[in-house]
Parts: sequence; C-alpha cells; structure tokens
Amino acid sequence: MKRELLRASQVFFLGLAAMSGCSKEEKLHRVSGTVTHNGKPIPKGLIFFDPKTNGPQGFANIVDGKYDTVQQGKGVRGGSYDVRVNGFDGKVANEAPFGQALFPEYTGTKDLPQEDSTYDLEVPKSR
Repeated sequence: MKRELLRASQVFFLGLAAMSGCSKEEKLHRVSGTVTHNGKPIPKGLIFFDPKTNGPQGFANIVDGKYDTVQQGKGVRGGSYDVRVNGFDGKVANEAPFGQALFPEYTGTKDLPQEDSTYDLEVPKSR
C-alpha cells in the first residue's frame, strides 16, 4: 500500500513538473529570403533580427545567398527590427570557420509582418 501511494505521488509530481514546463510559448513567424552583396549571393553568413522593443531575437544562417529562420535559426514575432548581416567568402581557414569577411557588419531596419514572410536584401557596397 505504501509503495502504491509513493508511486502515485511520484507520478502526480512528475505530471505537475511537466505541466509547469509547458507554458504557452509566443508564436514566432518564419522569415526567409536571399542576401546578396555586389549582386552576388553571400556564400556564408549570418542574419540577425533584433527587435526594437522587448522580445526574442530572430536569426538564421546564410548559405549560398539564402536563409530561412526555420533552418538553423529562430523566427520573429513581427514588428520593427534592426537587421544585421555578417557575410563571408565561405573559404574555411584556421580561426575563420566561415572564411574571410566580405564587408563590415551591415545594419539596417525592417518592419516585418506578424505572419510568415520573405525578405530579400542587397547589402550595399562599403563606403
């Protein structure tokens, strides 16, 4: 009897722990697109979506000029974002896993909808 009571209480507390960990997560939306520099796809890089208000940062890897927050990234909730792009030549070298930088970090802004969207970006030539 004691063993059954102990077992039942363990199951109860495990259930409570599981339910407390299942908080309602914020709906994040997919952003995908292309990123080019000098008219050519960026071989390797990163794109970040930093919210201008509180909220999670979105990001994705850039591979052969394409990115998708669903693949190796995190979506956005929509709203106004500061966008940052780091682009590399993709030629792996010691201490340069993405290769050499093609340009200084690009920064810009973009309003993104509260739904899945596409955002293509041409990183301007450095001054």
